[in-house]
Amino acid sequence: MNESQLRHLVVSFRHIDELLGEAVRNLSAEADASPFARYTQDASPVQRKVVADHVAGIRRAMARIMDEVGAPRPAPVSGALWAAQSQVAAARIAIDELRPRVMRGYGALSDADAVRLDGIAAELDAALERLLAYLAQGPDADLPARLQRLEQTRDEVPLLRELARIVTDHGLVGLRGTLSLLLERLEGDGFEIGVFGRVSSGKSSLLNRLLGAPVLPVGVTPVTAVPTRIRLGEHSRAMIEFAQSPPLTIGLERLPEFSTEQQNPGNRKHVTRILVEVPAGRLPPGVTWVDTPGLGSLATDGAAETDAYLPRCDLGLVLIDAGAVPTPEDFALVQRLLRAGASAMVLVSKADLLDAPDRQRVVDYVRQQLGAQLGTPLAVYPVSVKDAAASLCEAWFDEALQPLLRTHGEQAAAAMRRKIGLFREAVERTLEARLGQPAAAPRYAAALAALRAGDELCEAARRAADARTDAVARLADAALDAAAGALAARRQEPAAACAAALRQAVAAHAEGIVRSLAELRRQLEDALRQGRQVLGLPASDAEPLPAPAGMPSLDARASLAGMASPFAGGLSWLPAAWALPLARARLRAQWGPRLADVLDAYRRALAAWQRQTIAEMRAGFAAQAAPLLAQLEALTATAPEGKAEAIARDLARLRGFVT
Repeated sequence: MNESQLRHLVVSFRHIDELLGEAVRNLSAEADASPFARYTQDASPVQRKVVADHVAGIRRAMARIMDEVGAPRPAPVSGALWAAQSQVAAARIAIDELRPRVMRGYGALSDADAVRLDGIAAELDAALERLLAYLAQGPDADLPARLQRLEQTRDEVPLLRELARIVTDHGLVGLRGTLSLLLERLEGDGFEIGVFGRVSSGKSSLLNRLLGAPVLPVGVTPVTAVPTRIRLGEHSRAMIEFAQSPPLTIGLERLPEFSTEQQNPGNRKHVTRILVEVPAGRLPPGVTWVDTPGLGSLATDGAAETDAYLPRCDLGLVLIDAGAVPTPEDFALVQRLLRAGASAMVLVSKADLLDAPDRQRVVDYVRQQLGAQLGTPLAVYPVSVKDAAASLCEAWFDEALQPLLRTHGEQAAAAMRRKIGLFREAVERTLEARLGQPAAAPRYAAALAALRAGDELCEAARRAADARTDAVARLADAALDAAAGALAARRQEPAAACAAALRQAVAAHAEGIVRSLAELRRQLEDALRQGRQVLGLPASDAEPLPAPAGMPSLDARASLAGMASPFAGGLSWLPAAWALPLARARLRAQWGPRLADVLDAYRRALAAWQRQTIAEMRAGFAAQAAPLLAQLEALTATAPEGKAEAIARDLARLRGFVT
């Protein structure tokens, strides 16, 4: 056969293969949950097996024939993961076709319908975005393969393998993230010490003291959502990774360029990871220190990143400033560390600010409060890095921390067992809920609906923000009218009158914007609070969402400086009925373009600020809502038809699993 005939043979075989593949999928053992299923499942298991065997034989025959006649086999055009990412990305584009601006092309829409359509699009787009993020992990997301690599080295792997199978078999998608994180910790095979505390609590100063060198910048606000990891190395250096740029290795003197809010505001350089290596004697091999963003910092994503780091931590050092009153958030952080399977120590930092009796009283108070809230005793140590009081830090290191560092391998293994045990309990609870709707099912469903509505609320806020920014241009008319009135009556200099009117209009506008954004924040925090409440989680777990701050301002007087009145002598000589319209017309003609430019620049700045504020709120909400959604979705899902027996069997197997 010639080249054209061989090509036609290959194309025909490919078409036959696709048809046969579709036939096998249509006869698949389990009907999927698609709302657009085209066929009823009327084939028996034996029929499905026979058909699959026939199809396999036909495919082998086509492959043999192609080899015999010398027809080249087409090479795969891409990896399946890349293809799946492309298909999900295309689905996100299709979602955009549901927006009101498109649907109005098919007929009129009520305001309520438009709001609902935007909410539908927002919910589905957020779900597709999460799926796309999972696919972007690439082959590392293959849990069975990662478990197989660990099988020969870790005693915990058999239980994790069983948990992975159960999570996959029963579609517990919300638990895969935790499972992947546990595998990441097993693969890392190290001991991580996280240093936590509020801004200016002395975290970086303490780490510098322990490392014996000024490694970390102090007295500055940490950069948004970028923890700094520190480990033993032959030379002092820092490795910086970026979202869209190649990694960079730098000297420690340049670290503030990437790790501080002052030199990298809002993480404009898109830093994703900072790893510092230093030849420090107190840093054993296998131990990593993690300086987390300060809770309550101006770096609004820092708290979310700190919260996300908790499950990775083996030992948490929580610093409470001796010069400040301990807050419920301080104690809640310790509680979250323990619930994440980590152990914890509490350090009263800057203890040099107190004399010995007051220092002891503060330590006793913190220990008492921790015991009352956690129901278990916890060690509390005073520390300082200043002058003679630095002996407190040395005493704590020698007596409490050094013994843990000497046995960090055993400490890491114990932390890993705690984390896996907590995950096992979560899987068991989920399977129990699948077997029978709990009494709290209606409350679970209500909380789930409230959390799912978060994307819709943010979408509605974005629409309202667009409308508010568009309205800025209309402020010019009121300002020019006020200036015209002043000019006609000679009550006030026109520029001053115009500036005063602008200030008043902008202030009223800004008040409405802040009020609306504050309402969005309240609604999102209420949804998070409802989710925590029905799951029995302490309210103290909540991190406040970013509040609107830094709104752009308009310096009306400076903006109008140098604008000369079109009637230097005033208009008092004209009848009042003529003066006002003439002044208005002249001012609109001569001042209108300049004022339009001023307000347009303000409008653009305001629009960018509103979008950024809503995006930060949405990101903070999503970070806290994700684990709540996973638990609630699992608790509200009943066992699929015919699956109850398999779930009961796996639950019994899991309960009896011996590690």
